[in-house]
Amino acid sequence: MSNLLSILLVLVCGGSLVGLLSGLFGIGGALIIVPLLNILFTHMGIPESMVQHLAVGTAPSTMLVTCFTTFLAHARMGSMSWEAWKKMTPGIVAGSICGALLAHVIDGRTLETLFGVIIVIMGIQMLVGFTPKPHAFMKKLYVPVSLFIGMLASMTGVAGSLQLIIFLAWAGYAWCDCVGTSAALTLPITLTSTISYMIVGWNAPSLPEYSLGYVYLPGTLALMIPGMIMAVVGAKLAHWSNLPTGLLKRGFALFGIGVGISILCRTLGA
Repeated sequence: MSNLLSILLVLVCGGSLVGLLSGLFGIGGALIIVPLLNILFTHMGIPESMVQHLAVGTAPSTMLVTCFTTFLAHARMGSMSWEAWKKMTPGIVAGSICGALLAHVIDGRTLETLFGVIIVIMGIQMLVGFTPKPHAFMKKLYVPVSLFIGMLASMTGVAGSLQLIIFLAWAGYAWCDCVGTSAALTLPITLTSTISYMIVGWNAPSLPEYSLGYVYLPGTLALMIPGMIMAVVGAKLAHWSNLPTGLLKRGFALFGIGVGISILCRTLGA
């Protein structure tokens, strides 16, 4: 029991940090959640081949409530494109299912390497603040792009919001609609990924107690609840004019790049 309490304490601290950063910058927490769960499962004695599967399977479940409330908020404010949402959701769902199925048959080291690559790319995107010029042709790529983002997000445990924002901006949508639509599209990504990882991992060997497939329920709750609370604090801090949010965001981007590089050095150098 004391071991479980220690695990929950670490997860609560991690969830609080993720919520704070989410409220401050409007970003997902996979950069922190997945490595944290990876370290935690390793210390719990979970076989190395299973660790990354549990980490990327549990991560989207921790974002479900946040994604749902964000979806409702943007829908009520009208700051989203229902056209893009309707056209991309089927591809997002199909891609998320495919991503979970692929992750199930890929070895843990390859899966972790893929996560490291995605984290480095995301960190660079945040650091340079890349905003593509609108191009009408991009609207013809709804289906392949949504399939790709859904699959990649599901395989790596990220919500895919940053990639969605960039694509929608490229397709010519107003920035507020890009942010709102991206936030709304993370709901089908996280929901489909969570259900898919529960199913594909249902009979997997060496799962820890209190798991539903690859979703570790204590991790879900311990990360989700404090994350929701601290997201409110982060949102309030974001409106504090004296807070150097630009500097903090660049610092977080550099931190993410460092995490990604360290993962790649470990997985590719082993």
